[in-house]
Amino acid sequence: MEPPDAAEIIPENDVTPENILALFKRAFYSASLDDDGDVCVDTDGPRVYVTVMENTKLLRYTTVYGVNDTAPLESKHTFVNKMNDDVILCRFSIPEHDHGILYVDYFLPFGEGVLAFQIVSALRWFARIVPSAIRDCDDGNFVI
Repeated sequence: MEPPDAAEIIPENDVTPENILALFKRAFYSASLDDDGDVCVDTDGPRVYVTVMENTKLLRYTTVYGVNDTAPLESKHTFVNKMNDDVILCRFSIPEHDHGILYVDYFLPFGEGVLAFQIVSALRWFARIVPSAIRDCDDGNFVI
């Protein structure tokens, strides 16, 4: 299998979990489909889940970290807000239903097609930027 060509375009109708999985494997990532049909990719940083959102024509890159349950929620929100202020394109949040996790996501549109290189590049960028943002902003040692 050849790694993705920088000019290879994946047509909108071919953006499927199976094709995204094959693309990451061609780029030499360990990847699989989970029970929900998301592509699970092991990176040198976080494990990243890539979801094909067919209705909105978006790829969602997601990772989750554990957060100290005993820390005050207001302090966690300050931490998350700092990352959202400092890091462009990623969204950091503490879900309302579970204050013990840090949820991070990024969206890549694929309507009318998308470059294979862009899909892989977005994964590399996401897997590098998220841990860096946490290191730079986690003065309260929230992430466990």
